[in-house]
Parts: sequence; C-alpha cells; structure tokens
Amino acid sequence: MSDNKALLSQEEIDALVSFLKTKEQVGNEVLDQASIDRLVEILSEAKTGEMSPAGKGRFYGNAVLSVEQDIAVQREQCILFYEKDESEFVHIVCENYVTGARYEITPECLNQSCLVESTGERWGKAVLPVLFDLVAMQLQVRYNAEVFSQVCKDYAKLLFGNEKAELPNVYLPTAARVLDNIGRK
Repeated sequence: MSDNKALLSQEEIDALVSFLKTKEQVGNEVLDQASIDRLVEILSEAKTGEMSPAGKGRFYGNAVLSVEQDIAVQREQCILFYEKDESEFVHIVCENYVTGARYEITPECLNQSCLVESTGERWGKAVLPVLFDLVAMQLQVRYNAEVFSQVCKDYAKLLFGNEKAELPNVYLPTAARVLDNIGRK
C-alpha cells in the first residue's frame, strides 16, 4: 500500500478493477477503504461534472480553442509543442499546422470551458509529463515523440538533476496514451 493515501497507485487501481470485474474478495493489504472512498469521490466528480474545492484545478471536458471554434478542425489540424524561452521557462503551444496559427496554453486557461488567450501564468522550468499528456487529451490534439521526450528529459532534470534519469511511472501517462498521441495522423 502506498504511503500517499490521496492517490491510488497503479497496483491499487488494477486490484480495484479486477475486484469490480470478478467480484473477488480483496484484502486490506491491497486496497484499503480510504483509497476506495477517494476513488469513488474522484469518479463521482468526473461523472457529475461538479468540482469540489479540492478539485478546483481539474480539467473541463474537451476544450476548443477560442479562435478554432471547431473541435473536429482542432483535432485534425493542430499539434502540441513544448518550447523554452531564453529564461528556460516552458511554453506549451498548440499550433494549427494548416493555418500557422499558434495559441499558448497556460495553466489558467485550461480551467476555462473554452480556452482563452494567455493569462500571463507560466508553467515554470518543466511540466509534469502526465500533465502535458492531459493537455493534449483535453484539446484532443497530438504531439510527437521528440516533443514528449523533451518534456520527460526536462522534468527528470528538474526532479533528479539528470535528464537521463528514469522517471517513475506515477509521473508518466500510460504507454497506450502516448502511442495514441504520437500515432494519430
């Protein structure tokens, strides 16, 4: 059992899914009641669309960039980039490769139901790889392998002081999510 009771580990999620599918008995050594309660709370919030004070920063459903105005166009013509400025601060940019239009995605604009122009907020020196993937998922846009590799390298350097350090899975999206994003045309 993980020490952090706020989030479920992948093993705990797998045990819960297995339990729900087969209705097997699962002992406390795998998944405790507090973890189950937390999962139920998260799933309830996601299903109802309500946001608790603790969940204030959660993403809305799919978001359309205010100037694209069409999620289908956005899905087919946009790609997500990860760039750094001269101060080494990160910028996540969604670019329409057909029109050449570029939109900076900031942490605050992700809390809007329709993404707005940059609010001036910054990501900092690196972005959590799973969060970068969630941005792509929310916008329904893809990114390429090189971009995702750079996201991981910068985060590993910030976290461990070495860009070649292996990131624990908790910081990464699933392999299926990454393959879905870099495999889409």
